Amino acid sequence: MAHNKLGYSRRAIDQAGASLTRENETDLSIEDAISKLNNWRSFHSFPLNTITVDLKQKADRIDSLAQVVRRLKRSRSIISKLTKESSMRLTQMQDIGGCRAVLNSIDAVYDVKNMYLRGKSQHELVSIDDYIRHPKQSGYRSLHLVYRFRSKGYPEYDRLLLEIQLRTTAQHAWATAVETVGAMSGQALKSSEGEAEWLEYFQFASLALEHSERPIFSTITPHSLGGIARKLAALDKRLQVGKKLTAYRQALRATERADKKKAAYFLLVLLPEQPELQIFTYTRQQSDLALKEYERFERLIPLYSSRNQLPLFPDLENYTGAQAVLVGAESFRSIRDSYPNYYLDTEVFVTQVDYFVRRYRRSP
Repeated sequence: MAHNKLGYSRRAIDQAGASLTRENETDLSIEDAISKLNNWRSFHSFPLNTITVDLKQKADRIDSLAQVVRRLKRSRSIISKLTKESSMRLTQMQDIGGCRAVLNSIDAVYDVKNMYLRGKSQHELVSIDDYIRHPKQSGYRSLHLVYRFRSKGYPEYDRLLLEIQLRTTAQHAWATAVETVGAMSGQALKSSEGEAEWLEYFQFASLALEHSERPIFSTITPHSLGGIARKLAALDKRLQVGKKLTAYRQALRATERADKKKAAYFLLVLLPEQPELQIFTYTRQQSDLALKEYERFERLIPLYSSRNQLPLFPDLENYTGAQAVLVGAESFRSIRDSYPNYYLDTEVFVTQVDYFVRRYRRSP
């Protein structure tokens, strides 16, 4: 893993972040700000790899089939977050570098969390956000740990913030479906923005998937199981959820470039208009090239999301919903399992929701 150097002061990084949230900036100013943002993001690569190795070791002790991946946050997502949270500085953002473990149960999630809390670490635990006990209004459920990196050997990375996400397979299936619909429709459903019926559908779908896990903490009350099932059935009938999600998956054409056997980094480029997924692979020795290619693709994608909320399926000719993300993983298979939204693959989600509706639709 290359040790990327920080080419600017933190003050300059924060100023770049601020300029990217302002309207009427010149092209030259935006280009300069993007260069600074990319440098700051790539600076997280080495510490993120260190944190991910530790997560992998902990997750494997609890669940041998756990899927662990890492990623650097997309520029467009960074800018969107800075715009929405006007008081935030770019150097304060906690999830520019993030890694995730998808585990087989809620118990496993909390077992890994407890390993972090009981173990000794040179890194500083900054915060714990438990969206399993207290889901977001959207229905999002996961557990987040934020650490401030510390290293005697590499003090230049000290104080960088990195996020660890722990979630179950059901929680991951829900998040995958939300991101898939968001990508195909131009709606920021992940941020609770978009058409009201879609937001409502995913809120109720989250409750259905929560029940399927026999949760430790239940947020279903005051909704009955029958009420949730009937609401999902009604919304599915109006929105044609299952039909559209199946159509997305069947229509996608995936193109793989280079040798995936030796790959350690995967650049995923999703083009929803086709729809097509382009996959580029890089070895560990090509980490610098992977970052450069990531930045190149991002410059081809509109930096700011459309102000228009588009209907879900019909005309996408005016919608540039392309996405690119650079992911580090141990195998190509783990990419498919950890980022099924880039494959528009929501089969697990659809199957689980359909089963819940059929089982409880006639219940009180």
